[in-house]
Amino acid sequence: MKSKFLTAVCLCICFFFSSGNGQNIINIGIGPTWPKDLRGTEKPTAWNATIEYYKFFDNIVGFGLDLDFSWNVFYTIVEVIDTTATPPDTVDRKLDNNRIFMFPISAALLFDPIPKFFIHPVIKGQVGLNMMTKSYEELDSTGQEIKSPQNGFYVGIIGKVSADAVYDLGDHAALFAGFEFQWGKLRHKRKGTVQDYDYFEFYGPCIRMGLSVLY
Repeated sequence: MKSKFLTAVCLCICFFFSSGNGQNIINIGIGPTWPKDLRGTEKPTAWNATIEYYKFFDNIVGFGLDLDFSWNVFYTIVEVIDTTATPPDTVDRKLDNNRIFMFPISAALLFDPIPKFFIHPVIKGQVGLNMMTKSYEELDSTGQEIKSPQNGFYVGIIGKVSADAVYDLGDHAALFAGFEFQWGKLRHKRKGTVQDYDYFEFYGPCIRMGLSVLY
């Protein structure tokens, strides 16, 4: 199923790059996001950087490709008594390491209903393939790592909708800021099992801002 979906996305991308002579837009943005399965953790906020390439078929509707990189890295620190010191002293001890990196790629449709306005709204919808690496290690009293069986490579489908306010700096550049909501579920098969899967639900809001270049 995922291979068929990926093939369809690739065909859309090929069609996109071979179509027309419309205006091209590159968006570069960054912002915080709050995936569902990170809520309640030590660091519920992840960060998402994105680069988008769109081609307009007219001044209102465009089709494009979105590449994202999301990350969340944190560790837990507690204070413990170092009994080997004289006199005993309080020291910090790291209990665990948590690292999540996501690499979504998606096709996107853009709608700019009033492009001539000084500040104008832009609405986007996206669907694509999401990939993630997850790593969690607990540290024992000697500092040795104990790896989680949930570690590994996750894959799934991603969907996004977003609304931006775009401020034109001129004919070839603009600033944007907006709100995005993403949804989907990633799946990872544990080693040595037949039907034992781990899941990561990442649906949640995102705030985004960045720069657009038109050419």
